[in-house]
Amino acid sequence: MASKVPPGLEHFSRLNQAVWFHQPTTISSTEPDLVLLVGWMDATPRHMAKYAAGYEKLYPSARILIITTTQVDAAFRTHAANLNRVKPALDILYTLPTGAKLLLHFFSNGGGFTTTMMAKAYKEKMGQILPITAMVLDSTPGRATYEATIRAFSVGLPKNIFLRTFGVLFLHVFFVLYKVGYWLQGKSDLVDQARMDLNDKSIFDTDAHRMYIYSVADDMVAWESVEEHGEEAKSLGYTVDREKFLESGHAAHLLNDPDRYWATVQRLWRSVS
Repeated sequence: MASKVPPGLEHFSRLNQAVWFHQPTTISSTEPDLVLLVGWMDATPRHMAKYAAGYEKLYPSARILIITTTQVDAAFRTHAANLNRVKPALDILYTLPTGAKLLLHFFSNGGGFTTTMMAKAYKEKMGQILPITAMVLDSTPGRATYEATIRAFSVGLPKNIFLRTFGVLFLHVFFVLYKVGYWLQGKSDLVDQARMDLNDKSIFDTDAHRMYIYSVADDMVAWESVEEHGEEAKSLGYTVDREKFLESGHAAHLLNDPDRYWATVQRLWRSVS
């Protein structure tokens, strides 16, 4: 039996379990040629459809790629398995013509993990940096702190009190093993590595203008962590803009104030077009 298509994605093609693609027939010289939306950890296609709808309204000629990332992808899948997850999206990126206008929009640490992995895969394959025109960093990057990690992974736990309690206990043990494992290997964990990669000029070109969208009320990614990253990016030569919300939760700024959210995206795109 075919899986039910999420509302809002009926006109998208599902390329695999994690990738959706919309390809309009019209062309515009002022709009993005491609919008790449990379969701937060465990964001569903239904969640991402709300953002896709906003982009379709703003830029009806833009092609739109949606990529989802699960807890299993971030915590347990091998690098090869994760590359296979995003392969259909990479295949499209590999065919971008010279001068194509790419708007990248990713969410939270889960989206940062998938985005940086794809950027590195693109460079390895094509021998050049992914040609991003502008990028939105929504509720990211943070740090893999104890409290933030437990909160992030707890979102997907069952509502049943007994199963949830067991799940939280498991997460506490998992976090310790996770951090110790990376420490023993002498490596940075996935969150810290993505954070560093985003300010690595050999992976992300300084030509791509950045918009950090974040909130003081976010209990998973501290606003201080986002601002610190933006300041570091600015010192490295990146063009940085910021939109700081006061009351919206993690990756929920669109719900808090849709008009302000999309005006922020438009402000970014106008700065490069």
